[in-house]
Amino acid sequence: MTALAAVLAMALVTAACTYELRDPGVTAGCGPLRYTVTEHDLDLSAGRRAAIDDAVAEFGALVGRTVESIDDSGQVASGNAPGDPVVFEFAWPDEQPAGLGFAEPHVVGSTYEGGWVMLNPSLRNAPTGLIRRLVLHELGHLHGLEHVDDPGELMDPSLAAEEWGPGDLFGLFVTHDGGCPGATLVSAFEDAAA
Repeated sequence: MTALAAVLAMALVTAACTYELRDPGVTAGCGPLRYTVTEHDLDLSAGRRAAIDDAVAEFGALVGRTVESIDDSGQVASGNAPGDPVVFEFAWPDEQPAGLGFAEPHVVGSTYEGGWVMLNPSLRNAPTGLIRRLVLHELGHLHGLEHVDDPGELMDPSLAAEEWGPGDLFGLFVTHDGGCPGATLVSAFEDAAA
């Protein structure tokens, strides 16, 4: 299927998709997706840490970005600036309502330029599948997706979906201008829409 045919097919299917963009018109770049995980004194199990790394790698392949893990640098969300590696920090502010995670993207001009994710320290005992879905969900926020009310989409706050839904994929297609070279977005969308 040609890229134009894929886009037309996506347009037809998206009528039934659920997605919400944070900042319509803002897009993500194709540079490396650099990230770090700040555990503080949490001592995550190897399996839980691998779930984070695997989710970031999965996201990178989906949108066509190379992924670079930076060793735990101790970097915290409050010190994160545009262009810095994305920080996944296991911390939970007292003023934050109950939840498992939240993200804040950096927008420079009309481009998403990284950001940070806070993960609830209670996740140190969570199943790896939940951690994977949560990291993918928060990466969606960092790349322009908002919550939706559809349990078939990863951007639904229930985190019931195991994989990206058609609306999630179409939203990422929009925020990534169709995807970077090597992106699996189009084929993933076709599979999800089938």
